[in-house]
Amino acid sequence: MLLRIILLVFAIALLGGCETIKNRTITWELEENSKSYNKMLRWNEMEKAELVFPPDELRDEFKRKVQAASTVKVTDYRVKKVECSPEKGEATIIVEIDYFREPSITLRTLEDRQEWKYVDEAGKQKWRLMTLPPDFP
Repeated sequence: MLLRIILLVFAIALLGGCETIKNRTITWELEENSKSYNKMLRWNEMEKAELVFPPDELRDEFKRKVQAASTVKVTDYRVKKVECSPEKGEATIIVEIDYFREPSITLRTLEDRQEWKYVDEAGKQKWRLMTLPPDFP
């Protein structure tokens, strides 16, 4: 009887551990994707981002926003807050962006709220950016 209880506890712990590993992996994937997206924003490579991060239904609008920001130069960004719920497959990242719009040299700052969703596409799970690039006034 004691052996059965020990095996049951071990099985529950093992299953819980697998879930924890899965959640860590999902969180790590979010971190890597958001870093990559924000670096593309920082280094004026948003044409690449429009091919990778938005879901198909947002791709055209995403492309339009990228074109509208063609004279924007991002000088820095800072991640202010990350809220990730691997169980729900949702995340919100607040990023502060410093930029100027050519030909001006006036540095401005805006806050970008990025909504991410962990989705299944053709049997493969991936993070998708569900919000468009910010408006750069």
